[in-house]
Parts: sequence; structure tokens; C-alpha cells
Amino acid sequence: MPETSLPFVILPVFFVVFALFWSLIVFVIAQTGGWSGLANAYPATEKPEGRSWNWRTIRFGLFGNYRNSVNVSLSDAGLYMCPIFLFRIGHKPILIPWKAVSDTHRRDLWFAQTLTLAVPLTGSGEERRVSFYGAEFVDAIEDCLRRNGNALYR
Repeated sequence: MPETSLPFVILPVFFVVFALFWSLIVFVIAQTGGWSGLANAYPATEKPEGRSWNWRTIRFGLFGNYRNSVNVSLSDAGLYMCPIFLFRIGHKPILIPWKAVSDTHRRDLWFAQTLTLAVPLTGSGEERRVSFYGAEFVDAIEDCLRRNGNALYR
């Protein structure tokens, strides 16, 4: 094989290997970070109509940090989450009904407001804690909890 044709072989192989490696990493994050368990308990069949925020940061425990990579919609049906295109492998969309939220904790984290929701996984006795960042966004989530009859906000 001539030396001039070597890049034409190496580049396609590199992109295939990189895509497979990226897919594996994203899939493992979904499984270990908590997204997968929540998606199995609260699967979304379609995105509900409501107010949307794109490129939001959310956190699931220690390994599930989704910095500026999740699209979120708030509607009467619940809280809808779906990662951006690059992170969708292993990440099914989630729709958490407002009445499913069993606890909330709001706090100031330096210059940002955070709201952590506790959501039980149906049938297992476990729960997932999901944190959201940004004052306006946190206010909107609490307003939806209030409007849609969550027992914590009566």
C-alpha cells in the first residue's frame, strides 16, 4: 500500500472507532447515572405541549451530570426530559408526572438556585434525586408543582 493512501484508510477507521467508543460511554453514563432507571419508571411516548428550556444542566447523583445537554419541557402532564442528539444513545425520554415527586429541596449554590426533586421508582422502593439549576427555571418547576396539585405545594 502506498504511503499516500494510508490517511484514506486511517481516517475512516478512526471515525468508526470514535463513534463506537462515544456510544459506549454515553450508554454507560445512562445506566450508572440514574437516567435509565427513571426512564423505565416514567417513559415518555411523546413530548407534551408546554414551556421548554433547551441545553439545561441537570444532575442525577454522582455520575449523572448532564451539563448544558438536556432539553426540558414543563406541562400539565409533567416534567419532560430528553438529552440533545449527541447524548441520546441509551437515554429514552422521561416524563415525570407532578404527583410522582415525593420531596423537593431548594437551595442557593453560590450564585445559582438549585432544586432537587426526589422521584420514586415504581415498584422498587428506590428513588432518584434529580437536580435542576437556574433561578427562573427552578421557579417555573415549583410553579408547575403548585398548579398541578403536588401534595408538597398545597
